[in-house]
Parts: sequence; C-alpha cells; structure tokens
Amino acid sequence: MKKVGFACVYGRANAGKSTIINKCLGFKLLPVSSKPQTTRDNVNAIYNDEDSQIIFVDTPGVFKPHGKLGSILLRDSESAKEGVDVIVYVIDASEVPNFELANKLAKQDIPVILCFNKVDLVNAEIGESRLARYLEILPDCKVIRMSAKEGFGIEELLKEIKSHFEEGDLIFPEDIVSDRPKEFIISEIIREKCMRLLSKEVPHSIYVDMKHVSEDEEGMEIFADIIVEKESEKAIVIGKGGKMIAEICRYSEQSISSYFGMPVRCELLVKAIPDWRNQDKYLKKFGYEE
Repeated sequence: MKKVGFACVYGRANAGKSTIINKCLGFKLLPVSSKPQTTRDNVNAIYNDEDSQIIFVDTPGVFKPHGKLGSILLRDSESAKEGVDVIVYVIDASEVPNFELANKLAKQDIPVILCFNKVDLVNAEIGESRLARYLEILPDCKVIRMSAKEGFGIEELLKEIKSHFEEGDLIFPEDIVSDRPKEFIISEIIREKCMRLLSKEVPHSIYVDMKHVSEDEEGMEIFADIIVEKESEKAIVIGKGGKMIAEICRYSEQSISSYFGMPVRCELLVKAIPDWRNQDKYLKKFGYEE
C-alpha cells in the first residue's frame, strides 16, 4: 500500500505556491503569473509515485479582500486547511516579513512545513534573520529552504510531506492529475494568458466563461467568453485591430494543445458585465458561492 494524504499549500499571494505544486508534479498544471489572484479556486492536484499519493490543495493567495469576490476567495483559502494532514506554508524570503498567517497557524493542531521560498533572491544573512522571526512563532515546524522556480528543495519537500502520511487506499486513480474537469483546466489556461499579456489593472476583473468544448478526429474546438467589468477593459483585451485577443487566443491554443496532446482551435469573445465581482447573480453563476 502507498502513503496517502492531503497537503494544503498555503501562503500570501505570489509566494510561489502554484509553482511549487507544478514542480512537484513535474509539469505545469496550475496557472502562474506575477499578478495577485492568479489562483482563484481551491484546486486538488494529484501527485503519484511508487510509494505515495499526495493530494495538493492549491489555495488562492491570502490578501486583503476587496468586494464580495475577494471575501469569498479569502474564506475559501482559510477553509481549505480543514481536514488536511499537513500544511505547506509558503513564505517569500525576498519580502519583508508579515506574521499574520504564521500567528494563525500557531493556533492550529495541524503539522506545518515552512517552505522558505525564493532564497536565491535575497542575501543569505538577511534571509536567515527573517526566517528566525518566523520560527519564534512556529518553533516546531520543519523548515525547507528552497527556490521553487529553480527546482531547489522540491525533493526534500516531497519527502517531508510523505512523512506525515499513513498507508492507505488510493483516493484517486493513479492516472488522474486533478479532480477538476477539463473545462476548468482550459478556462484557467486562458485566464493565465490574459494575466500574462494584459496590463496590471485588467486581470483582476477577468473571468473565463466556458461555453462549449468538443473533440473529434481533427482535434479540440473551444468557445469561451472573457468577462471583464468595464467597456474600457474590454477594449484593452480586444486590442487595436483585435491584436491582443488574437495573441491571447494563439498562446492559449498552444498551451491547451500541449496539455491535451491534440490540435486546438479557440474562439474567444469579450464581454463587459459591470461590477460582476460584487453581484450575487454572477458570483453564483460563475461558481463563487457566498
């Protein structure tokens, strides 16, 4: 039997949580960008090897919430810790310390692995001084110094996570890498391309509303709406002469094709729904329940 369990990956926005999970999996499953709220949903990513199955719960980065959607994401991030076997607390070593999350974790009974990430981006002496302050709050946690982007510390992390698991029956089949449906994976790939290609202000309001996905011998065909909140944002996403939406479509097709191993054609429309992130009707429609 294999060691099986759940590991919640928890931390502030842009600490490197999704990058860590992608590196553990050995391929890119979760969207990554430098902009906050790249991850909006709790996603189970499933790692299998010869002696274990790790179900990683990737959470939205903890941030000061703005509006109804922000409050829902913060609630979901906090609730994701419930019932897991271990919490992987990811800290950006290059940032000035913030102890709010550490103080919350100190009040819980769940084991904590402290991933001190991005150590390659900070002076070693400064980094160790910052780490020491976290360990005053969480003295019993295991520390892993790492650079997820470079792959440093990943094997040590996997070994430490497994040490918190018991042997048991598999929760998911070994050929499954996520519990989310195909449409969700596609929508996240498209949203990631928007995050990477668009100006800083626009991505926060974007939602990708999947309309139709079909497959045949010629490949996959995708129809989706990119939702924003303002007509001015809609114009930015479309771009002059449709250049930007064409770029989003092209990069999305490439990544989706690589992920599913087949030719892909995307048709993307852009729609403006004023203030959708604060409207119960649309939050419910898009799967964000209060």
